Amino acid sequence: MERNELRLEIVNAVRGLGLDGQLVADAFAHSHGLNSTDMRALTLIMEAEVRGEPLTAGRLSSLLGTSTGATTAVIDRLERIGHIHRTRSEQDRRKVTLHFEALARQLAGAYFGPLGLLTSQVMDRYSEDELETIHSFLNGMRQAYSQHLQALEESGGAAEAGAASAGENR
Repeated sequence: MERNELRLEIVNAVRGLGLDGQLVADAFAHSHGLNSTDMRALTLIMEAEVRGEPLTAGRLSSLLGTSTGATTAVIDRLERIGHIHRTRSEQDRRKVTLHFEALARQLAGAYFGPLGLLTSQVMDRYSEDELETIHSFLNGMRQAYSQHLQALEESGGAAEAGAASAGENR
């Protein structure tokens, strides 16, 4: 396969992987009574906690691209069904962080665990050096997406895309 054709196939594979991942996440969300914004919020809260940097409601609102009122409704809904809880900072009682509940971790583990085993089998086919290259490539692609989103936000284009996406969630 020539270089340009291979590059196009890689772009198509990355796009397909993103779409497939979204289908799996949507199926999980649907099976647990969550909408796509709830699912994105839950994922962001979980990822932040895994990094040791729990989110505040304001930061979650920014990451979701939703108003503070809409974000509060999402947080209330996720807390009410037992997926997250809020914790007040002991140093500053006004600061509230969001945390993943054991129930959500258990549900996600049961649902995504088999996918983890399948992806592990795929990764077992590659050497450590190849995995390093793949990791570097994927991080570079994420940075490219992030740069593009930032440029859209600065030009006002992300607000239009977010509004269109929000309309799909209704």
